[in-house]
Amino acid sequence: MMALKRLAAILLLLTLCCQAQAQLSRDRAGTWEAGFHLADLSAVALDGSVGSFLEIDGSTGYGFAGAYNFTNRLALMLDANWSSPNYRARFVPDGAGSPQILRTRLDVATLHLKGVVYLFDGDLTPFVEGGLGWTNIDSNIVDGPPFTNCWWDPWWGYICRSFYETYSETRTSYSAALGLRWDFSADLMLRGSVGVLKVDTGADTEDASLDTVRFDLAWRF
Repeated sequence: MMALKRLAAILLLLTLCCQAQAQLSRDRAGTWEAGFHLADLSAVALDGSVGSFLEIDGSTGYGFAGAYNFTNRLALMLDANWSSPNYRARFVPDGAGSPQILRTRLDVATLHLKGVVYLFDGDLTPFVEGGLGWTNIDSNIVDGPPFTNCWWDPWWGYICRSFYETYSETRTSYSAALGLRWDFSADLMLRGSVGVLKVDTGADTEDASLDTVRFDLAWRF
């Protein structure tokens, strides 16, 4: 968290130094934005009951976002992000049985509605944002027997495939971030931010909290 605070201070100082020369090339007010992003997500470790635990590796995610700027300083954003970190888990069965160690990959998808506040009107401005939504976590661990579908393909003939259900859950999640935005042309902008994503585990353990570093490229129209 100290690293996040230091980076936030650096972003603010850079903005204050440059703000006197920054001019707004085009009003943000009344415009839409659409773009994509890359996000670095930190590792997280959670301890459960009776010796169980979950250790999730850091990973790089990607996603898409759309926003509407009500004014030069206020925007509403819909944001989607996907990542696939590796993880290790210790599962302790009820009653008799030995604990099991599982190693595989999570598929994580997050959808958030965010409010964004820009501190200045200019092309270069710091911002703060907060979001609320849902995070779906797929363990990629098989849940029950497979089911098979068959169909006729005009090129390959009769084809059958087996599919598996996996353990997955959707949980409420929250996010907050501090960053810097640069409108480097009338139609394009870059954003960099540091923040945190908190997922309500709904279990006997603490909520999962991941530090995030993110870079966005978006078009305005």
